[in-house]
Amino acid sequence: MRNYYFTPEGKLRKDIPVEEFRQALSVENSLLWVDMEALEDSDIETLMDVFGLHPLTIEDCIMVNARPKVEDFQSYLFLVIQGVKAAIDTKKIEIFEVDFCLGKNYLITVHTDQVNPITLNLERVDKGSPVIARGSDFLMCSILESLADSYYPIVDQFDKRVDDMEAELFKDPTTKTFNQIYRLKNDTMFLRRSIGPQVDIFSVLTRGDFPLIRQANYVYFRNVYDHLVRINDIVGTSRDIVTGALEAYVSIVSNKLNEVIKVLTLLATVMMPFVVIPGIYGMNLKFLPFSQHESGLWFILAFTALLTVLTVLYLKKKNWL
Repeated sequence: MRNYYFTPEGKLRKDIPVEEFRQALSVENSLLWVDMEALEDSDIETLMDVFGLHPLTIEDCIMVNARPKVEDFQSYLFLVIQGVKAAIDTKKIEIFEVDFCLGKNYLITVHTDQVNPITLNLERVDKGSPVIARGSDFLMCSILESLADSYYPIVDQFDKRVDDMEAELFKDPTTKTFNQIYRLKNDTMFLRRSIGPQVDIFSVLTRGDFPLIRQANYVYFRNVYDHLVRINDIVGTSRDIVTGALEAYVSIVSNKLNEVIKVLTLLATVMMPFVVIPGIYGMNLKFLPFSQHESGLWFILAFTALLTVLTVLYLKKKNWL
């Protein structure tokens, strides 16, 4: 647990004892930011006894939620927001969750692992940034903006992967290309499931329906909403490209297969006289044309070659060759 306490006199205290939380919350125009990573039993007791959080809120903080959401408990506002990062070992896109409890003069952030946007804002406060002096709602908005901005490097990397896939698709598509398209399609769906609900949440937050968010700060929430809408549009465009690439891959592979079948069919057709005529003469029948003639072999070969030439000319006339 880490915490910062900003007093009405403008002083900043770091990591005050839990026993002083009640007194800090009772002071008007103060702000207490408590950041919790991997909740323990003592942390749960603090959340329930000191801050008076609802048991369902505690449950949501402990359990990972499938979708982001916002809930108004009158005395505080509860948000479940998701960020995104790339796994170091596998380079796969991973979603992480941050829970917010916004009160009149406090902000609680809960997460299971280290979260870079949280660390960034902790460092800002350490360096004397006025972000904590502008109220709990502004502080939460600053963290939310950092979470939204965490999507940009992932989306840029995703766009590069899409461009590389397109270049490979129209150059020399292979099974590897198909696997890459399939992974991109899964990543697109993964991002859409995370970003889409958050766009809806911020649309609700910008309506001005929550007393705990001051009217002057709604413009900052709208800015975060614009960021998410932009990211959602980029991912949506990438999804359309990937979907089109999958259809193009199927079409290209089908065309290549048709070309191969066409060539094999033409070769089989051209070589048919050399298969049929020797097959007939290989039946060892006594009465076959030129079979008893001393130059019969050359007549048969010439006739076979003539049929082959006529076949090729016919195919060219029909533009099949």
